[in-house]
Amino acid sequence: MRGLPLFLAFLVLLKIELIFGVWRYNNILEDENLFTLQNAVFLKYDGSDFVEWEYPECCNVNNKSSPNAIMKCTSPGFQMVKPLVSSPEEEEARYLFISDSFFSFIWYAVVPIDRGSAETSSKKVRMWIIDPEQADSAEINNTALVPSTQSRYITKHFYNNGQYPVIKLKSKQTHLGHFQKDGYWEAVIPGDERFNDFHIYGQPISFQHRFVIDGQHTFYWPEPAEPNGEREVSLRLAPGSPLSVVWGTCELYRGLLLSDTGTLITKNAFLTSEELKVDPGTLPVPPGGYFTVDQAALLEDGIIFRIDGALYWRDNQDRVLTEHPQLPTSGVMGLYQRTCCASNYPVQDVELSSLIVWKDNLLLVGPKKFKNPGRENFLKIVLKVPPRVTYLTASFGSHPASLATLVMYSVPGAISRNFLTSYNELVPSWITSTFMTKFKLKDIPKGPFEMRFLESADASLLLWNKDTILYSFHNDNEWGEIRPFNASHLSAAAFGSKIHQVALDHSWNMLVKMENNILFYCKVGMHEVVRLHKWMEPDSRMVLYLNQKEQINMLTLTPEGLHVQKYPMLMETKSAMKGSYHDCPFISFEHSMNTISYNMDKGDQMVLWAQIVYPEGKGVHVKFLSNNADLLHIEQKSHFEGVNSVDTVNTTFIISQKVDYSDATSYTHLTKETSGIVTLELVPNQIGNTCNLPMSRISHFNVGCPPNRHIRVARPWGMPCEMHSLTNYTILRSVLRDPQQGDIVVHYDWEKFGCLLKTHYKNPFLPSIDLYDGDNYVRNVDANFIVWDRFGRKDYSFNATMRQLL
Repeated sequence: MRGLPLFLAFLVLLKIELIFGVWRYNNILEDENLFTLQNAVFLKYDGSDFVEWEYPECCNVNNKSSPNAIMKCTSPGFQMVKPLVSSPEEEEARYLFISDSFFSFIWYAVVPIDRGSAETSSKKVRMWIIDPEQADSAEINNTALVPSTQSRYITKHFYNNGQYPVIKLKSKQTHLGHFQKDGYWEAVIPGDERFNDFHIYGQPISFQHRFVIDGQHTFYWPEPAEPNGEREVSLRLAPGSPLSVVWGTCELYRGLLLSDTGTLITKNAFLTSEELKVDPGTLPVPPGGYFTVDQAALLEDGIIFRIDGALYWRDNQDRVLTEHPQLPTSGVMGLYQRTCCASNYPVQDVELSSLIVWKDNLLLVGPKKFKNPGRENFLKIVLKVPPRVTYLTASFGSHPASLATLVMYSVPGAISRNFLTSYNELVPSWITSTFMTKFKLKDIPKGPFEMRFLESADASLLLWNKDTILYSFHNDNEWGEIRPFNASHLSAAAFGSKIHQVALDHSWNMLVKMENNILFYCKVGMHEVVRLHKWMEPDSRMVLYLNQKEQINMLTLTPEGLHVQKYPMLMETKSAMKGSYHDCPFISFEHSMNTISYNMDKGDQMVLWAQIVYPEGKGVHVKFLSNNADLLHIEQKSHFEGVNSVDTVNTTFIISQKVDYSDATSYTHLTKETSGIVTLELVPNQIGNTCNLPMSRISHFNVGCPPNRHIRVARPWGMPCEMHSLTNYTILRSVLRDPQQGDIVVHYDWEKFGCLLKTHYKNPFLPSIDLYDGDNYVRNVDANFIVWDRFGRKDYSFNATMRQLL
């Protein structure tokens, strides 16, 4: 009889597995902007115990007894929907927020490519307007090259009413669309042979009282993958490992998905993918027939793998896995790839690192390319510690030029202590943080650890192990543990499951994914997470991936292949927090600091604004944070207005530099001391998990002469421009300020100096100086200046001073 309880337990477990269900929803384009009264919601239940859908009276479902149903609502607001099941355990209800937004048309864009053309310098974009509810299948699947009949009808009506699209590139350049007789607009934009990303916005024009939603569009042209050769073998994680995703630091559409069954590579944000294999070259193939990988880093020209404590290189061209003399062959404990692109950080003549490697007692950094002709070694040592110190983890910092490492200091007979220390690549120095000293020893979790810094003017970071997450915000001024409501730590609230992944986007949203696929959510800066509704079965092999559109995608690996699904995070968070104590202390917050980097020359002044609207009595205001405040003078002016228990504060920030150079003993030294990069951050002083926050949060200000800025002598009106009429000229040694053995022959650089300004010596000539950024005219220079000959001739004469001529 001893085996009977075991058998019954097995039957009960089997029954639970059979009736276990999960339900999801989406709209036809998987776009969170389209959960409106005009668009249908597709409901789907996976499980064997489904009975029917429960939904409010203001909504209609085409077949409530079907696990796959279509719902449409006639009233806006939160709509309670849940599946009724035959099992004793009820399924959870969701509160789907259906808006009454007038924005329900969307821009469709396509780049028809002539595969036989070698032209890559420009791309032709076709654009038209579609109604998602009436679009044909090609438009829904994003394969249409011309508008459908219905879309052509809608587009022409918009065109007749004055509508036209504007393409805005990442560079802030704009390109207008020109209407064609076939019912679409066309624009030519700068091209890229692999990838294009731009924003399309239209004019505030309606049709049938409905407007067009602005949208971001991405296009990929990956090179066809060569078939794997007979000698090539797989790369796999250790058996039982959860999925791991790696993406290109500045090219999010390039990625790797590592699993214990193989590694997939994508060049188009997982729209397509194929298995990545390697030619073992001279390396012996392990007995299992594949290499077991611990970690990977995706560089621009290849991939680095950490395998059994060693680093191996796979070049994008030859695809051979090799040991390389510039890579360590033993003792490597970890590597970390930069997660945020640093190419927009306005540092000059310095390449910031993209990779951190820690091994034994060394911390090393490397660039974004392995093959770098100007670099003697790929990896550079930035820290060497004594034997009693052990590296636990490392990460790049809140500022692009910084990085940090968590180390453990061990003394025989004493309790080990952890310390966080940070490094600046521009001013090489190490600073120890007070973060770990804020906690009692018993409250510090055990490793292994992972760490990630947040993009911020003040150093802010998350540190986690398998059970809990610690945080430190604003240079260690705020610290603690991120916990769920009514639970000691995250693992306890997830039925003992461990933390698998912490995902962040640029709108301050944070998702914590557990190994059993339970999701927690909070806004960065909050110390409490909210458990979200169940979206995926506990045994599904899934990982989160953030694409270039800032959309959270779920990558699910099944025996049939890879399934990619957009996750409606904002809808899910609204539903999970409906009726809870979570709220936002303000109604809206927006500002004008929407560029990642600005150039501020000496004497420049910039004006930014921020507006925050909040319920009366909340005491909300805007904080302007800076990491290098001494370089800039920031004058702040606020205007307060209160109407009907709603307060509005409009704040203006006047940014300038107040430095007197006239009395400087060393003008060059003072100019250098008052130049540099300042990171500014605009944030409300209070936030909540339900707040809507702008994507742009920080900007880098390059204070000093911008790159490519230079002066040119303007050619006076009517003066002819002589080109290539002179090869060189001679300066007699007798007119040189410093004696020379012979005359000086000066070669005139036509490319650099341009045309000669030829005038009679008796004619008065006042040079007019213009300022340029590259070939773009900025303004005329109205400051005083002096003129001298760079080769030292002294026979020039002047018949007037600047004061006399002005």
